[in-house]
Amino acid sequence: MNSYQYVKFLLLLLCSCVLFPLSAQKKNLSSGAFSKYDKVFRGNIDDINLPDYYDGPHFSWIDSKEVRMWYVDHLHEDNSISIREKRIKIKSDSVQVKGLKADKNRYWLRRGDYPVQKTEFKNVKKILVVGDVHGEYDILIRLLKGAKVIDEELNWIWGDGHVVFIGDIFDRGDKVTESLYLIKKLQRQAKANKGRLHFLLGNHEIMVLMDDSRYIAPKYKKMSKRLMINYPRFFKEDTELGKWLRSLNSTVKINDLLFVHGGISPEMIEKDMSLTQINEEIRMSLKPDHGKSKAELMKEVYFPGNPLWYRGYLMKTRNYSIITDEELDRVLNYYSVKRIFFGHTEVETIRFLKEGRLVAMNVPMGYDEIKPQVLLIENDNYYRVFIDGKKESIE
Repeated sequence: MNSYQYVKFLLLLLCSCVLFPLSAQKKNLSSGAFSKYDKVFRGNIDDINLPDYYDGPHFSWIDSKEVRMWYVDHLHEDNSISIREKRIKIKSDSVQVKGLKADKNRYWLRRGDYPVQKTEFKNVKKILVVGDVHGEYDILIRLLKGAKVIDEELNWIWGDGHVVFIGDIFDRGDKVTESLYLIKKLQRQAKANKGRLHFLLGNHEIMVLMDDSRYIAPKYKKMSKRLMINYPRFFKEDTELGKWLRSLNSTVKINDLLFVHGGISPEMIEKDMSLTQINEEIRMSLKPDHGKSKAELMKEVYFPGNPLWYRGYLMKTRNYSIITDEELDRVLNYYSVKRIFFGHTEVETIRFLKEGRLVAMNVPMGYDEIKPQVLLIENDNYYRVFIDGKKESIE
């Protein structure tokens, strides 16, 4: 077993571990992989016939001067799937490409690697935090409109504000591609307006980038099967989305606030890892030529309390207990922050924990019994913002 296979095996093992919620939460939400809000299709893929759709475009770099642009088309009438494509010559380092036929969008392509965004930002006046999206594109749009981050044409109108996506755009929902392209476009527009969009990697991004597609929606399961393409192939190193995803951070510090998908565990303090080191190590692990031994990868990146999978703010596992007040204070002091915002483990409303030192963000989207919401931070005030734009103060 090579080092890449070993990392993949460990991630699968971590994801499948049985997790035990606090006794007070037993009637509410459990862990991600075992939640009542999990969307895992267990029927016959061949029986699925969705309405007409197209998925894409997907861009695969043939070499530094030519790109293959392709869409997957599904027709409901005969339940067929086909591919249409176009070859594009690239004459500059950055180019904008028009979508084909019904796709009226434009897409920026970048020759070479994407630049890595900074880990720390100061003097930010307003921040919007978005929990785990999981392919719920339509709800995401309504939330961003309600928060006045985007206009009716889905363009950035939030000036120099920052938006943080806490991770897990992938899996479960059936509009992952649309969600990724929207975020990618807004990231570019935000920077052009002196704002920033931070898309932090979550465990489901890592799973797909490491060839684990267990939790993809039935749409993608059938699409991949009919095309005889492994779903993660759409996001390999030679694809435009794949290159971009591998440039992203896993944690960011804005003012005195820290954002991460799973959580920063006490074990991080023991490892003496800075936020920049955390981001660099996780990006490194996604490269085929990472140059680390199995022992080094396990020690530095994918130990049980790693930032993508840790659930110790709300739950205990066989590897760790629920974080204590003393342990949490050590984490906060080590990184010089007053609050940590995290997703990964579901809650039914955005809420403060541990006297406001933790903020739980993963409110499942796409369920009638739960109100979709994002978090607005403005002038040190905190608000839940709902689809209709209404704000609710969080005390």
